[in-house]
Amino acid sequence: MSIQVMDFASPFFDVKYIENEKEYYIDKLSIVINLSFKNQECIFVKNIPVLPLKGTIVKNIAITNIDRAIIVEDYERNVKDPDFFKRIKSTWPSLYETSGLERHKGIPYYRSPKVKIGGDVSVNFCYAEPNAPSGKHKDHIPDFDEVHAQILGFGKMQKFTTEETSTLYQEVIMAPGIVHDKFYDESGSYPWHQYHSITDCIYMPIEMDR
Repeated sequence: MSIQVMDFASPFFDVKYIENEKEYYIDKLSIVINLSFKNQECIFVKNIPVLPLKGTIVKNIAITNIDRAIIVEDYERNVKDPDFFKRIKSTWPSLYETSGLERHKGIPYYRSPKVKIGGDVSVNFCYAEPNAPSGKHKDHIPDFDEVHAQILGFGKMQKFTTEETSTLYQEVIMAPGIVHDKFYDESGSYPWHQYHSITDCIYMPIEMDR
């Protein structure tokens, strides 16, 4: 059994990683992400399941049957601070500074430190200014399976037939607590895809070792 306080998103967010706990009480409005992608265990909220690699928002409740989970506690605690996103931009480096990828050059995305949890999952938080694409791609280096969880604000995950924007064929709207369905198939192949912010927003890439 383990409850680990994570500091990769501090001082802006309070994040915990939980493994093998029968229950965990949450008092303030918090995001729960079920990371049981190997054992395929559901987390329960009053006997209603939260499926593996899905999320929900809860308060005043004990969630139960926790194989693996990330909890973002009191996730809205800073939303009324008019300088909140400005403080993030002055603390986190740009996505291009951390990745060096040409598709990230010049885009208004900023990234917290990336951390490994449970030995096989890497996570970080990204802040994106409104109406900004992350850059279309279909390959990940190193090779991993990935989904995204929305933490604050609104965004969308987009799929394309080719690298051309005109070939957009699907959008998944992202609101706090949402984890989109897998974009990768059984062989680990992805379509062309990207994250695209709608408002000022925070999202969390979840990278799983294959």
